[in-house]
Amino acid sequence: MKYFRRFFIITVTIFIVFLLYLEFGGMFILKTNDKRTITFYIRSSEKIPNNFSNFYNTVYPNSLSANSWSYMFDILTNPQAPRKECPCNQMSYKILPTLEIKHTKRINYFMNQFIVARFIENRFSQKECLQFNFSSFNFLENRKGLSEVSQSLFKKDAEDLKPMEMAEILALYEAPLKHNRSRNPQKAKERTEHFYHVYLNNSKIKN
Repeated sequence: MKYFRRFFIITVTIFIVFLLYLEFGGMFILKTNDKRTITFYIRSSEKIPNNFSNFYNTVYPNSLSANSWSYMFDILTNPQAPRKECPCNQMSYKILPTLEIKHTKRINYFMNQFIVARFIENRFSQKECLQFNFSSFNFLENRKGLSEVSQSLFKKDAEDLKPMEMAEILALYEAPLKHNRSRNPQKAKERTEHFYHVYLNNSKIKN
């Protein structure tokens, strides 16, 4: 019994230390230049208007209030959960290859990606990460960022977009080649309608 108790205490201690490492490890594995780079990415990103962030948060419920821990638990119950449900986790996934972090094994890569995501989330909001994701996203046809794709598709500023128009941008954001209205008008229309109906249904639930 004494050995079991000792084993249990050691196991729990190791588990707690591991969780603390996942939560705060970014302070240690990230070099100063990487931390500055992340801050620059966030601060220099184009601002997203409230109408679009609200639309996004309705299509992907709680995406602007949850974090990578929530997303990790979602994956356990739904392995197909899109990374777009957690903008900061998505940002971490995108920028990790550019950071000076060594990954000796595949599992280390995924663990480091989570650690970087938590480092970002402890300093910035999900909306700020969303702004980076859209600012750095290439919608193809020389369109990068929300403002450019909004002007290209609708000749509008992003804050003037209607729900159906924002749905089309989300469809492009999901797959810019497959859901391009010029190349695949039918697929683009179907996916746009999908996001629009998700928005309407989730809006009813919220109200």
